[in-house]
Amino acid sequence: MTRWIGRVGLVLAFAFVTATEADAQRRQGMVSLEDATIFYEVLGEGAPIVVVHGGPGLDHTYLRPGMDALANRFEVVYYDQRGTGRSTAELDEASIHLDAFAEDIDALRESLGHEQITVLAHSFGSLIGIHYARGYPERVRGLILMNPVEPGTRFQEATNERVVARTSPEDAAELDRLRSSEAFAARDPGTLSAIYRLAFRSILRDPDRVDGLRLDLQPETARNGQDVARLLGGSIGTVDWWDDLAEIPAPTLVLHGRYDGPPVEMSQALAEAFPAGSVEVLDTGHFPFAEDREAFVTAVSAFMAGLR
Repeated sequence: MTRWIGRVGLVLAFAFVTATEADAQRRQGMVSLEDATIFYEVLGEGAPIVVVHGGPGLDHTYLRPGMDALANRFEVVYYDQRGTGRSTAELDEASIHLDAFAEDIDALRESLGHEQITVLAHSFGSLIGIHYARGYPERVRGLILMNPVEPGTRFQEATNERVVARTSPEDAAELDRLRSSEAFAARDPGTLSAIYRLAFRSILRDPDRVDGLRLDLQPETARNGQDVARLLGGSIGTVDWWDDLAEIPAPTLVLHGRYDGPPVEMSQALAEAFPAGSVEVLDTGHFPFAEDREAFVTAVSAFMAGLR
């Protein structure tokens, strides 16, 4: 992997205090790189957890405020991946590729002054988290894969069948209508947000809980997200990483929601593929931080307590 050393430029940051459950201090800033700027926000104090959001082509806002509860115990670092949210990058193959996304995590880690971090990666972000843990093993204290996508295709058919079975005919028809609309082609934020809400209904324990997720896309994310997804997907190609997971020494927790798309067997196999892996099954779908916040915080806190 190409290291980011020498790419980090000026780090701009400012601090202010706002109220949270833990009355934690919030710090926002930008990490300036040669080909991108990375927006981040830090909440709380304690062992650092860098949160890698899903997508590809989303930003971190859908994780809030549910995951803010971790800031009562830890330093929680959110950031927007390059090209979306308040992070910027050229939308080309030179800037949007998997190595760059992993390098951004390490640039953020160093700018915040941490020798090691725990990486908490959600959904598609798990592929970025795994890639970072493989490339920077000495920097990863722990790895948490929350409702991860499969790093391969062994369980692809079972996952697709589960999602189709849980998608109502009405939601499927509305998804088709929106995806064929002029507003979708124009990357209208409201239309794209509606598509995400419909798509996510099938991977929640209670589909109506989707309205509790913050899925109103920022204009930059709506405009750039599809390009980021296309370019990043092209750089990854066909994923078949199952045999590579044995190279990651960090203690790894796989959080599985029993109502999510992938079957529990995928998460169990994933945990077993890591040298120090474990799995925790929650009575949720794809977004445990919003569906059962207490169980989510308890599982993460127990894992963090077990790290040396």
